[in-house]
Amino acid sequence: MLSIMVKMSWKNACTIISIAAALLTSPVAFAQNRNAERKEKVKEDSLNKRDKEKRKQGTWFYRHEARMGEPAYSEFGNYKDDMKQGIWYTVDADGVILSVEPYIRNVLNGTAQYYKEGKLLCTGTYRGLNPDNKYDSVLVVDINTYEEKIVAVPSERGSVRHGIWRYYDPASGHMIREEEYQIDDLIYKKDFPQLAVTDSTRREQNLANRPHNQKKPEKTRSGKVKSYIYTD
Repeated sequence: MLSIMVKMSWKNACTIISIAAALLTSPVAFAQNRNAERKEKVKEDSLNKRDKEKRKQGTWFYRHEARMGEPAYSEFGNYKDDMKQGIWYTVDADGVILSVEPYIRNVLNGTAQYYKEGKLLCTGTYRGLNPDNKYDSVLVVDINTYEEKIVAVPSERGSVRHGIWRYYDPASGHMIREEEYQIDDLIYKKDFPQLAVTDSTRREQNLANRPHNQKKPEKTRSGKVKSYIYTD
């Protein structure tokens, strides 16, 4: 669904429809394509709207051209009262997903996902800071005593990494690192070595043999259910 939305942006869709209409000679076909073009125009007109107070509202779509060595990309999501709200997506020039980021009142808040060539690269949690106040209160835990305390953080920072971040090898999908942050401070990190092919195959076999991955257990001639034993 996402790839369809991305690859068929409103601008590209209108361009394709116009070309097709020019190539078709049948008056009926031409009329049908003109109707389709008008429908796409209505959809396009529903994007990037502002209210009477000039505030951005609803769905917005941005196209950023390549510049200063950076490739072109597009982003889209919703605004509410001039502030980003909900999930925002970023895609490359070919419509391949680059990131999925959650916003609340224009600041990152929640679990974001980042991709490389359409494959998951990283997931991590942001803590958005309340833009209405000069400072926001964030709960942290002392890693030595496990004592909880409230820390005041300047809201001008927007958002901070706060929670678990996991990094993956895009080719294999295996997690290669796990980190934990508290207000942008790294408090824990663990690297996970890539499994050898034989180890990976053995693990997959063990997973497949686990009871919840099996079909309904068969009964023996005595009427007893066969048991399954597995190890990591």
